[in-house]
This record gives sequence, C-alpha cells and structure tokens, in this order.
Amino acid sequence: MAAKIIVSVAPQRAIAAVFENGKLGPCQEYALNEQGRQGFGNLLLAHTGAPVRLMVDTVEEDYHTEVLPHVSGSARQELVRRKLGQLYRSTPYHAAWIQGREPDKRRDDRYLFVALTNAEILRPWLETLQSFQAPLAGVYLFPMVTQELVARLKLAMSDLLVVSRHNGGLRQSYFQGGLLKASRLALAEREHSPSAANLAADIVKTRLYLNSLRLTAHETKLAVLLLDTDGSMESLQQCLHSTPGIASSQRLSLDELSARLGGVPLRGPHALHMTVLGMRCPAHNLAPPGTTRNFRGHRQRRLLLAASAAVTAVAMIVAGATLYQGHRLGRATLQLETEARSLQASYDAIAKAFPHAPASAGNLEKAVQLSIRLGQDSRTPDQFMLAVSRTLESSPEIMLFHLAWKFGAAAQDGGDNGWIESGMVEGEIRPFQGDYRRAMKSVERFAEKMAQHPDIASVSVLQMPLDIHSSAALSGSTQGSSEAARAGFKIRVVLKERK
Repeated sequence: MAAKIIVSVAPQRAIAAVFENGKLGPCQEYALNEQGRQGFGNLLLAHTGAPVRLMVDTVEEDYHTEVLPHVSGSARQELVRRKLGQLYRSTPYHAAWIQGREPDKRRDDRYLFVALTNAEILRPWLETLQSFQAPLAGVYLFPMVTQELVARLKLAMSDLLVVSRHNGGLRQSYFQGGLLKASRLALAEREHSPSAANLAADIVKTRLYLNSLRLTAHETKLAVLLLDTDGSMESLQQCLHSTPGIASSQRLSLDELSARLGGVPLRGPHALHMTVLGMRCPAHNLAPPGTTRNFRGHRQRRLLLAASAAVTAVAMIVAGATLYQGHRLGRATLQLETEARSLQASYDAIAKAFPHAPASAGNLEKAVQLSIRLGQDSRTPDQFMLAVSRTLESSPEIMLFHLAWKFGAAAQDGGDNGWIESGMVEGEIRPFQGDYRRAMKSVERFAEKMAQHPDIASVSVLQMPLDIHSSAALSGSTQGSSEAARAGFKIRVVLKERK
C-alpha cells in the first residue's frame, strides 16, 4: 500500500505521521513556529509525492441541519452552492452532506452543512504543503473521521454520543442512525483538569444543546460511547451511571479499539483517528478544488502509471505465451522433420528392393491415370435395357428382335459437343392382322411410355409399320394371308447424362 501522510491540526500545533501498509507510524508533534514548520517540511521532503490528509480538531467549526426541496442534477448543485454561500461567506472550507429524505409526501432532502469557520488555522500548514508541492488529498473535521470510526465499530445505537478526550478538551459528537448530526468541543483550557463530575455535567449540557437544536426530544436518552485513548475515563463512566438522560455508557480502551479495528496497532492517544483517516477518507471533503489541484495531478499520474504497468504486464504475458507457443511449435516441427526423414529412408530402402519395372515410373503413372479416367467415363447398357424392359411390361403387343446401344461422341449436327448415351430399338407388332392404323398407334404409345421414363432424354421413331410420308411410294399387296404381313418399327432413344 502506498504511503500517506496523516496530519491532525489543532490550534498552535500539528501532529503528523506516515500511514503505510495499513499501519500508522510514530506520531510527531510540530509547533506553530518556524522550527515546527521546518520539521514538517522535512517530513514532506522525506516522503515526496505522498498524498496528505488533513484532520482539523478545533472549536471553530459549524454544523447546520436543514431540509431542502428534492432536486437533482445541476439544479441540486446550484441549490447547494447558494445555500453554502448564505451560511459560510467567510470561509471556503465547507461541504454539504445529504443524509436521507423526509418521510412525508414531498420527500424533501435532509442536509447537514459543515464548515471550518476559521481558515487561518490551516494557512501555515497549507503554505508549507504548497512550498514542497505536496499533494493535498482533503481536509476533514475531527467528527467526520469519528463517523468512519463508528461505522467500523458497527455500533447499532440510534442516539449515540461519542466522547473522546484530547489536549484541546472534551470532544462530543452526536450520531443519529449512524449519521453525524452535531459536535462540540468543550473545556478547552489545557491547564484546567476537570473532575469526572464536571465532565459528566458537560455531557448533560450537550444533551440540552441537542434538545435546543431539535435534534432530540426532551425525553430522549442518549447512549454514550467513551473512547478512552489515554486511560482517564473510568471515573467518568461511573458518574454517567447515575446521570439523568443517559441510557447507557460504554468505555473502550485503546487495546479494545485496536482489537475491533482488526488488530491494527495504536501508538498513543492521537493514533486512533489518524489511523481511521489513513484507512479511509470520509465521504465529504471540505477543501476547495484549488487546494487539491496537486493531488488530482498526482492521482492522474498514478492512474497513468498503473495503466502503463497493466499494459506492460499484459504485453509480457502475451510475449511469454507467444514464446512458449513458438517453442512448442519448434519442437513439434523438429519431431515431424525427424519422422519425415525416417519415413523417407524406409521408402528408399523398400524402393531399392523393388524388381525391375518393364516401363518407366512416368509411363506407369500415365497408365494408371488413364485407367482411372476410363473407369470414370465407362458406361454399360444396364440403364438403357432397364428403361426398355419396364416399358415393355405395359406393352405386350410389342415384340423386340433387335437392341443396339452406343456411348460416344455426338454427331456434329446433334447440338452437343459432348458424349451421349443412346440406343436403337427394333421390333414389330404381334399378332398383326393387317391393321396398320392400329399398329402405328401401338408404336406411338410405346414411344410415349418410354419417353416418360426418368432416365430417358428423348425418343425418336425412325420407322413405322407403314411409311405415311408424302414422298414415300406405296408398295405391297393386299392379297394373301394376314400372317405373312409384318408391322416392323425402329425407335432411337437418347438417355440423360448420368450424375
């Protein structure tokens, strides 16, 4: 985890420590003088580029709760800006905190407006940060950090008053439903050592103060949490048992707080809130944009470095994977080359044992290719004979006496330059009684049936039992027996191209 510098600013002094790897280093106090500012500058110089988080613990602060209409977007920003301008004209260190909505029909927004009313308390330390170009991450009030502590302690009390004792006095912060509502710093005189009874009486005053702000009802009883970071609150807890308006009190020592924060070491009374601030920033920052310009640039540089590191890591992973894949492919290629050489050597050894061939290898290859081509182009008359036989099944009067089949080049006047499969069917009509008209009709029916076969491309009748062409000369005799007359025909069949 990157180092961060945590600074707790109080009137006339500042306490700083380095937070790194989830732990807070030794706290060093710097007085508000030239020597203190020089020592603070040496700390910044020793940790150049480390972001700085400032926590202010002073009585010069303000908390104001108000209900405003529920708006969003730019309208909300303008509403909040105007309200902050009305409340805090003399200080730029302020923030608006939305803490929920009202339960009525309008559902207005509940705001807590917080501000550091005396900006001079920060000026010397901010000037030192500016002179060393240290990135300021944010400015936070002490109770805002207490809110993060309450969230980490997972306290379920609805009306909780968190009390802690510091050199500046007794800090009392009121939380309602886990949200900060108000805070006050009392008994600020360092030379004064108030008794437990006086401290308890001041807590009662805080309860009355909350009643006056209408944050609690008169009958509301508070649960008090004592953050006993210096071991001085045991008598105060005993006094609170008999104090009216206090429902319960719980005291957590530094060791108990350390255990509840996950065992993180807490060295000294200042370490608790500084450690919590190092773990996580509060949600709202009081610093104006101009004072955090260096931090925004620092964060952008870190993001660019992180992105560059991520790209470099991905590139290295891809390069490593590519090198590994190349190594594997190289080994596979070498293995295949070795196997190829072994197979070639075996082939050469076997080829030497072959008997002497009657022809050259080239001629043998051509002969094999020619045989394959002849096998592919060869045809048998089975398809033609099957078509004829199926047509004969429905034509019993047809008697065949000659079939011819051919597969070869088409005639030049045939229309196709390719090879065709054709056949010739010769037969006659039996019995024939001399009725040529009936014989010719039988031949035509036979030709039509054959043309309907799916394997037949075309059917042509070349010769009829009687030539009825106009140029033909009639011949024959009507004398004699009808058995001696014959009704012969010829039909040419062209088959479709086989796929």
